[in-house]
Amino acid sequence: MTALGEPFPGAWSSESSPNEPSPVAEYPEELECDVATIVGRPLRLRPVRANDAGKLMAFHARLSPDSIYRRYFVSHPVLTQQEVDHFTQVDYQDRLALVIVDDDEIVAICRYERLPETSTGEVAFIVRDDFQHLGLGHILLDKLAKAAWSRGLTKFSGVTLRENRGMISIFEHSGFPVSVSYRDEEYYVSFSIDPRERVVINADSPQQGSK
Repeated sequence: MTALGEPFPGAWSSESSPNEPSPVAEYPEELECDVATIVGRPLRLRPVRANDAGKLMAFHARLSPDSIYRRYFVSHPVLTQQEVDHFTQVDYQDRLALVIVDDDEIVAICRYERLPETSTGEVAFIVRDDFQHLGLGHILLDKLAKAAWSRGLTKFSGVTLRENRGMISIFEHSGFPVSVSYRDEEYYVSFSIDPRERVVINADSPQQGSK
């Protein structure tokens, strides 16, 4: 349901590769917060850490083939070590990933990577199958957009499959001014993350969390 990104293996910007991890900056503890599903299950949202490698591999192993395909656009049952390093070793500025954890297990993850010499972040989301349709995609987009805006980004872009109605619905109900285009079976989105341009769609949206 909630997977957005770009077709694998083009997940790396022109200034980085899975063989060249970003230098790890100071961990932004202020981004940690409690969140809850739409049925009230408490969870914790926090930035990814370099020592999350094992948790990320376990998370990926529990994804269904359909969820993996909707994220990477190909069958990709196992992450390589280089991919794990790239996904967990971030600088928290131009490359940021947020995870939602249930106890010690990652159940959802979102990330952006700033496109070189721009203020646009390319985004990707994926939620574990047993936690889909519980509002986590909305929470992730909200928190990631706020973090990106505070780091000087002004826009998000991404691509998903046209069949991925769950992810498309998240953008349609985000309140952001989303521009959409299509290419074959791919659905492209681009939108400003300026909070002044955001419209409140539903006052009963999923819980956004507190410190």
